[in-house]
Amino acid sequence: MELYAENLHFLGSSPKEQSYDYCVHGKVVMKIGDVSLSNDDSDWCVSASAYRFLHTLFENHFLGEEEQIIPCCGHFLIPLKDKTIVTISGCSNGIDFDIVHEGENIILRTQDERSYTVPFEEYKASVLTYAKQIEAFYHKNPPRQFENQFDQDGFSAFCNEWYDLMSKATALVGDIPTATEVVFDNYDSYTENDIAGISPNGISLKNLKFIKFRECAYNFSRIHGGSGKCVAERDITGSNPSFGFYTAPKATYIFFLPKGKLKEFFAKKNTKQRFYELQKQIDSFGYKTYDMS
Repeated sequence: MELYAENLHFLGSSPKEQSYDYCVHGKVVMKIGDVSLSNDDSDWCVSASAYRFLHTLFENHFLGEEEQIIPCCGHFLIPLKDKTIVTISGCSNGIDFDIVHEGENIILRTQDERSYTVPFEEYKASVLTYAKQIEAFYHKNPPRQFENQFDQDGFSAFCNEWYDLMSKATALVGDIPTATEVVFDNYDSYTENDIAGISPNGISLKNLKFIKFRECAYNFSRIHGGSGKCVAERDITGSNPSFGFYTAPKATYIFFLPKGKLKEFFAKKNTKQRFYELQKQIDSFGYKTYDMS
């Protein structure tokens, strides 16, 4: 496996403008044998890409909206948890595929279901080479400048998490991380009002979280078997009907809360109708939910 960047640069028409760009851009070359999984002719946000590849050394990655493994851009670095981790938000353009831990191998699976197997140690070496290349480019250029405190805090969080991931990855000697299990007794809880949108790839929540259907289907199948298309458990019984999605490391529940007897009576769609509407949307994209009622 080959993974490296070419033509690294910051955006801007002058050195001063370039100093305010905290993302590294360039071309990405990713090959497995003679097969290319990247577009060598386009520019990508390689700093965000390397950051996400580092994460895949410890956890599965599934293709979906907003978090492409080779993204077009990384407009915002959003600091979280006292600026120790970051969320990178960009546009919907990029190159993406599944990256899944299976035993001593990494399985790369494209959207058209082509599959490639790479030994974990080979994959790790390629990812570290790629990340070190990006890190070296930052080091040889002038320090980044920032227009406001938010941008500076975001870059600080990016640096914090970057070096934490690099340290952990370098320490992986003969140790292969296993896929994260799904925990249901300590889950993330949301209501239907937290849903920002739904697409063939998954459900967008208003806090930037994205529930990826491919991830949920993989986790459900790994635990229960089946068709590989089931993404959640659904339960319409009780006072708060819910969907429990198989996200890792914690399951994600979306609850449907009744609005009171009077409001429910006059509402165009009552709680159960709204519940079934989400179920039908999931079905329309080719995925299923398991009935726990």
